[in-house]
Amino acid sequence: MTVKELAKKLGVSISTVSKALNDSYEISEPTKIRVRKLAEKYNYKPNRLAVNLKSGKTRTIGVILPSILNNFFTTVLYGIEKVTNENNYNIITCISNESFEKEVTNTEILSNGIIDGLIVAIAEETQIKKDFDHFQACIKEGHPVVMFDRITNEIECDKVVVDDLNDAYIATRHLIGINCKKLALVSAIDFLGVGQLRVKGFEKAVEEYSGSVDDELILRTSLEELEARVNTLLTRHRPDGIFAVDEDASLAIQKVAKMKGLHIPDDIALIGYAGEKMAENLSPALTTVNQNGVSIGKSAARILIDRLERGSEGFVTTVINTNIENRESTARKKGMRVKKI
Repeated sequence: MTVKELAKKLGVSISTVSKALNDSYEISEPTKIRVRKLAEKYNYKPNRLAVNLKSGKTRTIGVILPSILNNFFTTVLYGIEKVTNENNYNIITCISNESFEKEVTNTEILSNGIIDGLIVAIAEETQIKKDFDHFQACIKEGHPVVMFDRITNEIECDKVVVDDLNDAYIATRHLIGINCKKLALVSAIDFLGVGQLRVKGFEKAVEEYSGSVDDELILRTSLEELEARVNTLLTRHRPDGIFAVDEDASLAIQKVAKMKGLHIPDDIALIGYAGEKMAENLSPALTTVNQNGVSIGKSAARILIDRLERGSEGFVTTVINTNIENRESTARKKGMRVKKI
């Protein structure tokens, strides 16, 4: 059933049917009722694609995430969906799985008339390759892009971030504040910009505290070698406070420490990154840097919708505030002696 067929059965113009279905003030209430009843009888539904083609808008936003295994990205997606739903937009979500090629394919498919704009966190391989031409092409085709968390300064667009350097600085100061003397850092994401910024924040705090940084206490490693390298760190150097730069590092430290008979936080205080539910259910519960993923998602969606509907001038970089969630892994007593192994 089409609008044309409905009009023919009712003996009215196509324009009248269309306006009646859209509750136009130009159409009388009795006519609206007649049109709606017949439309309901034949289960008529408007062709949204045709409507979108006519208006030039899809009211759909594309979202490309590097992973859904990381709780942070799912919380960001929740925030995006919350705002888009409130503003009568739909979202199409794609996962790059940290692949450059998949990210390029996702961007090309979405920007081919499916979406009005794109929200993205850059994939691992893309950051390593430093090839962002697909995002530039998306923007040139008239689809504004908002990047969050993993961003690049090579693309002029709106961005939503946290201050990773300052967050790492505050997290390290937190360890110093509970009387940790020998501080270490563990990172499995040093290839990412956010990972590198967190290392700089750690180094800044340690230099202020002790005057110098011991490079042997900064562990940058791959996921494949993570647990073995953490085991070596705990055996050879025995730090009494560790800042874990990412979720995998946080989990590996807890696992290896337990295997070696070390108690967190009495022997080693630990602060890191993990989703709220995971952090609360670890044993001991993990003190974390709360990145406020929901707020990041909401901010990214609002910025993009505002640009789509009002054509904002100039690009903005929005910094979302974070906070330390104190839990058991840093609840150690000041002046505590470190266990020898």
